[in-house]
Amino acid sequence: GGPGADAADCAKAVESGDPRAAAVWREATGALADGLVTALTLLDPELLIIGGGLAEAGETLFTPLRAAIEERITFQTLPRIVPAALGDTAGCLGAGLLAWDLVAAQSGARSPQPAPSPTSPSPPSSPAQPAQSTEVSG
Repeated sequence: GGPGADAADCAKAVESGDPRAAAVWREATGALADGLVTALTLLDPELLIIGGGLAEAGETLFTPLRAAIEERITFQTLPRIVPAALGDTAGCLGAGLLAWDLVAAQSGARSPQPAPSPTSPSPPSSPAQPAQSTEVSG
């Protein structure tokens, strides 16, 4: 990959066996793992949700990322690590909702409540012990 290569290009090169791409990928997943271990230490989530374009790499990302996190944790509990259900579109949807709220606030109208998605988890049954998750978008 050249200077214009992105994460998707690197993931494809890793999948095809390119050793330079594999070295870059190891370094990148290691850096991501370092940051996520800090979040694990501070927040102790049961679930890490990885979103954005990087998560589109699937197990090319998740297998080494899980291993890198497992190597780095000491007393922390390894959470489940999953891709975001909305993938790369979450940022666009969030921007649209922010715009909707801004227009609603300027017009004095109430913002509609979004309908739950069929892929979104149901709310915790006990408000005393809500499940924790941390979402990372790359």
